[in-house]
Amino acid sequence: MSERAFLEADAQRRATETIRALEGQTSAELVVSVRLAAERHVATSLVFGAGVAALALAVMLASPQVYDVRTMPLDALLAGVLAALACHFLAPLRRVLTPKRRRIEAARRRALGAFTELGVAKTKQRSGVLVFVALFERTAVVVADEGVPTALLGEAWSSHVAGLDERVRARDFDGFLTHLLGFGPVLAAVLPRRSDDENELADEVS
Repeated sequence: MSERAFLEADAQRRATETIRALEGQTSAELVVSVRLAAERHVATSLVFGAGVAALALAVMLASPQVYDVRTMPLDALLAGVLAALACHFLAPLRRVLTPKRRRIEAARRRALGAFTELGVAKTKQRSGVLVFVALFERTAVVVADEGVPTALLGEAWSSHVAGLDERVRARDFDGFLTHLLGFGPVLAAVLPRRSDDENELADEVS
């Protein structure tokens, strides 16, 4: 399944329904944010371009074929620029060349930023939970506010957090929704739905 499956109108509608079903079980407020990428990873393209330029220059210097020394630097530079552009515009190539650790760190940084931007920390009970999906990085990051006692939720919480990440990595939207809904009873155990609960955050995917 393609990453685009997470962005289709029907997918967003189903995600909204899942969020509402989950919030019907708990006083926690869930926000889901799906982004094409957490970062552009420009450094990856630049490093790749520099590497290709250096390789091109080395090949010309070592080759038995005679090259014009006046144009060799320009030829190497051109090869590097073309390689950098190819890496920038070819997401699969850029993903392969970007270390997994860097991709995960980028997603975590962007998730923390989105947590503030989307107002997840502004609920009365500080019970907001953000599920941030970064499609290029193929990872999901869960950020819970201080009113959500994740330490008390134990393995059930950790299992669904890991499950979301696995399903995004596998581009399995149906499995992603299954794990998302699974947070309902887990959160309800510590933050049960109250009769005076208000829907403080938008249910639509941002």
